[in-house]
Amino acid sequence: MSVKPASEKRRSGLDLAHWLDQRFPYLLIAPALIILLVVLAYPLGYSLWLSVHEWTLQEFRKAIPFVGLDNYARLLSNADFWRSVRTTGLLTIGALTSELILGMVLALLLHTITHASRFFRSVVLLPMMVTNVVIGLVFRMMFNFDAGVLNWFLGVLGMNPSMWVSAVNTALPSLILVDVWNTTSFVTLILLAGLQSLPEEPLEAAKIDGATRIQLFRHIVLPLLRPAILVAIVWRFIDLVRIFDVVYSLTGGGPAAATEVISIYAYRNGFQRFDLGYASAMSWLMIVVMLGVAFILFRAINRTEQIY
Repeated sequence: MSVKPASEKRRSGLDLAHWLDQRFPYLLIAPALIILLVVLAYPLGYSLWLSVHEWTLQEFRKAIPFVGLDNYARLLSNADFWRSVRTTGLLTIGALTSELILGMVLALLLHTITHASRFFRSVVLLPMMVTNVVIGLVFRMMFNFDAGVLNWFLGVLGMNPSMWVSAVNTALPSLILVDVWNTTSFVTLILLAGLQSLPEEPLEAAKIDGATRIQLFRHIVLPLLRPAILVAIVWRFIDLVRIFDVVYSLTGGGPAAATEVISIYAYRNGFQRFDLGYASAMSWLMIVVMLGVAFILFRAINRTEQIY
């Protein structure tokens, strides 16, 4: 029986310790990865399976037949679905444009403020601290035609009261107003971080050459701020496409489906009509569209960073 030399034993012990050191971080994150797989991967996989099957409340105990892409074809030929897409698009364009403009203005103001800057930044970021359901319920009371504070202010100013979320023509603009109030602070935070990371040399050189503030912003600040702007657009686009809680608590998709965005339409089909195959197909179509747009925007961000 052969006995291993002491040096070989030490070498094998060192190899084992090195192997453990290399894999120790993976062991630490393994529980989190397992939880993510259970919480995310299984529901996503099951919803993908549902999207190619017919699952209804009346028939699921008897059979769940495979229908292939029929749910997707039915979805793309449904006028109600395209109406929800149009509503979501109008909400996204209106809210995102307003938030970018207001967020840029607020970020520039906060960037130039020197006295009590922390106080003003805290005030601007306050709407981010409120949950979306609470925001929807509070604005629902504020938009009340008879007892709402907004119509009271309009009366004080000598103006006629508005129907706000109770009329088809004003419901979607009112929803955009609520989202702008809620998330402009998030856009401001991203743009302010971008402004604070800008290099000083180009700005100082342009000032020496006699550039005005408008010229500085247009030709130097705005191009250098493109990566931050694109990041804000990506995050807000994803949030607006999948928006649900504010709409559900504020209008419920009404009146007359005037604020029925894609997520509300999917909710109605999945959890009120119990057509889960159709609702799952809609959800996966939303995921594909969001990933496609996000991929394009992230490519634009990478190209911008390579240029600057």
